[in-house]
Amino acid sequence: MIPTFTVVIPTYNRAKFIRKAIRSVLRQSCKDWKLLIMDDASTDRTRAKVEKYLFYPNITYYRMEKNAGISKVMNQALSMVDTPYLVQLDSDDWLPRRTLAVLKRYIHKSKPSTALYYGNVKIWRVRRGRYYNPFLVKHKHFRNKYRFLKYNRWMVAPRCYRVAALQEVGGWDTSDKYDGRIMEDRRIILRLIERYRVRYINKKLYNRTKHRGQLTDGNMKHRRNHLRRKTFKFYLKRWGNKFKPVYSYKNGYLVIKRLRKVRRRRR
Repeated sequence: MIPTFTVVIPTYNRAKFIRKAIRSVLRQSCKDWKLLIMDDASTDRTRAKVEKYLFYPNITYYRMEKNAGISKVMNQALSMVDTPYLVQLDSDDWLPRRTLAVLKRYIHKSKPSTALYYGNVKIWRVRRGRYYNPFLVKHKHFRNKYRFLKYNRWMVAPRCYRVAALQEVGGWDTSDKYDGRIMEDRRIILRLIERYRVRYINKKLYNRTKHRGQLTDGNMKHRRNHLRRKTFKFYLKRWGNKFKPVYSYKNGYLVIKRLRKVRRRRR
């Protein structure tokens, strides 16, 4: 019998974190899962760290031939998944014990057209192996696609995707000049939310880390802002040019402060 979930852990040089992510899946109260570890050609000891878990029949390790970036990694994972749902777990994060059980319960209560489930996230700072000063980020329900387009807080997590919906929208976008290495999370949700329902679960379902290895330099901010502007313009045009964006910056990142309705001239 095929399980409900494949938990996909995409990883690149996160050897010191990845065991915590794997153990959080093994400790799930719901055992209705497979685990797929996607190594984007790491140059550290990632393979050695995961080796001890590969005797489990429901755990698979796959190494990309060369470093390809997160979107290509997730598209490769999507081609390998045979379960109805895919849960993305970043390799420096971990799941609370009941995450999959809660997701499964809400899946059974939701309409089949729902393509994404997500909840609340606890953020942990990490320094020298110590986890400290956690704070909770409560997400919200997006009443329409424009609400998500404007959303500029921490990205929603966990991201539990209906696999058929991912396949129908063509998976993760790699057509930009950065090969899908930036903003892959926001962009895949935009692909989904224009066609399907999404479901917010008001429970803590994910633990995310904040550490020095994630620091973004000025050049990366420039790239992100370039892609943000292109993404905003693309979807507003795709959705009929009904609104004009008023931009602002938050912590150095381009955001939509508000959307102004475009008044059409009467002929």
